[in-house]
Amino acid sequence: MRRRIESVLHLMTGNVGNAFVMIGSIALATRALGPEAFGILAMGLAVGRVCERIVRFESWQPLVRYVASEEGASDPERLSRLYLFGLILDVIGAVVAALLSMVVALALVPLFDFPAELVTVVAIYAFAILLNLRGMASAVLRMAGMFRTMAYIVFVAGFLRLLLAFIFFLAGSGLEVFMAVWTVSQIVDALLFNYIAFRQLRRQGTPSPLRARVGNLRRDFPGFLGFAFTTNASSALRTITHEADTLIVGALTDSSSAGFYHLAKRMAKVAMQCGEMIQMVIYPDLARMWADRVRSDFRKTILGVQALLAGIIGAILVGTILLGKPLIAFAFGVAFTPAYAILVAHLVAVLLILHSAPSRSALLAMNRPTYVLATAAVSTVVFLAVALHAIPIYGAIGASYAHIAFGALTAVLLDLALWRQLHLRDSPAERSDRLEAGS
Repeated sequence: MRRRIESVLHLMTGNVGNAFVMIGSIALATRALGPEAFGILAMGLAVGRVCERIVRFESWQPLVRYVASEEGASDPERLSRLYLFGLILDVIGAVVAALLSMVVALALVPLFDFPAELVTVVAIYAFAILLNLRGMASAVLRMAGMFRTMAYIVFVAGFLRLLLAFIFFLAGSGLEVFMAVWTVSQIVDALLFNYIAFRQLRRQGTPSPLRARVGNLRRDFPGFLGFAFTTNASSALRTITHEADTLIVGALTDSSSAGFYHLAKRMAKVAMQCGEMIQMVIYPDLARMWADRVRSDFRKTILGVQALLAGIIGAILVGTILLGKPLIAFAFGVAFTPAYAILVAHLVAVLLILHSAPSRSALLAMNRPTYVLATAAVSTVVFLAVALHAIPIYGAIGASYAHIAFGALTAVLLDLALWRQLHLRDSPAERSDRLEAGS
């Protein structure tokens, strides 16, 4: 647990630093663009990210699980082909997502009377989607325990975005230039991830996936593609709540409200990233523990991480209630203070969503992706029902109320399944293994 906490703290150092850098970049954008143009920027990013996450395979999740099973075989060629399988999925998903983002932008403008500039900013961001091939690279770094490196790669890209935003803020640049700034920084982030991942593979003696044999990947790794499709479907459902929500707010209100909501959500992402970082750290270990049937450590890890998350997010929520409004006015301008109430409500939702993050990782390690998918589907239906009812009545904060409902239901369903699974009677094989170990 100490080693895992150290890894989390390394990730938090880099990601919290990156969060402040991101807030600095957003502050420059809000002051340069104003509420309406910033709202268009937010909706453009939302279109790209929605299309990317619906189509893109979360290839690191099946890779981590299958690599954990393959490590004992000590077959570098087979590992290289496994990573190639993930890389192929990354490339296919990126190409389709980039094209889809353009089609969606062209359809949304006349359908919801969105500003025409939306098409231009989505076209710029499509280049970032096309080159965002991080799934395989992320799996390599996670399995190598290189969490500090992952954190600081994100920080480097974030600092580049801040530097470029500052330069173009001084130059008085407009909407398209700021979207280009976000695009370039994301491309640099993806390139750094892949450079370090391929270097790590070479260091550990695994041949480059680019030179691996392509034929019969599905036959040699049965179940991999099905696992990838299931986790991708689960990710696509999460996209409706985590990315498409900005578009829903824009469609039911206006671009300024979408900007306020996007600003609050980006600030809340500082807290959300804590859960994402912890999932990065514990998922490979949980996969190994479950494969080795070490249930005691499995339980302790989940409970310890949930307690750590509750303390972190609780402290952030209290600090936001006390200091959030003046800080928003200082950083982004008085025109953006309506984001304060949205931020507080969103952090309550984050507290619930992050409580379920360790349970989700554990169920994936148990090879229960179908249940995770079903939970995401049910919770997404509840989210949409609350959002479509609350946003017209309460404005953008109605989307945060929908997130609270989503987080509460997800936490209950995942926890129930996890602890029920852990309390089932041990299989005969597990009892036999423990008897042999005791003798």
